[in-house]
Amino acid sequence: MLRRPTYSINPVDVGQKRGIGISVVFNNETSVFNTTTTTKEQVKSNLINYILTDKGERLFNPTFGGNLRASLFEPDTAFDSVAARLENEIYAYVPNIIIRDISIKRSSDINYITISLSYSINNQDDNLVINVSTQDLTQ
Repeated sequence: MLRRPTYSINPVDVGQKRGIGISVVFNNETSVFNTTTTTKEQVKSNLINYILTDKGERLFNPTFGGNLRASLFEPDTAFDSVAARLENEIYAYVPNIIIRDISIKRSSDINYITISLSYSINNQDDNLVINVSTQDLTQ
């Protein structure tokens, strides 16, 4: 019986570096889009995109998004349930990820929240910290 080899890394990350996706940072000086060349970079871009998108905002996929606007003005105690919801939903849209820790905290200035996410992809640990201004989300 012929068996397929099992990879511990994504085969896209082996060999010549080619663009596999688009980074959510759109301010590249040489072109409109920055290209990601590894699975790790693309997963980070996908996470940022998911967290900062509201449900109903993505065309043809109304359930996609972290929906921060709806929970932004919740009391600090409700952020634990928002973090748990985000964790469950992220697994649905980024299935290869292993979330180590996710937390949402309001800064001392009530106009900012910080989302901290520790995760692992292909046995490589990474962290993501997103600072969100309530003014950015309510405009």
